[in-house]
Amino acid sequence: MLKFKVIFEFINGRTKELKFEAASKKEVISHITKYERFISNEKELVHINLNNVVQFMITEEK
Repeated sequence: MLKFKVIFEFINGRTKELKFEAASKKEVISHITKYERFISNEKELVHINLNNVVQFMITEEK
């Protein structure tokens, strides 16, 4: 499993960073667009409404 960091930028200018463990970036994107709910590595349950997201960036952590 690889570790990924996802940074969401919202309409109001705020940002939120979440961490994921997944096999690939494609799996992370699939999870984001399918569920709109995320479980980070810290076991934190966060609901994000994709209608309020301007953009998001996925980077692989080493």
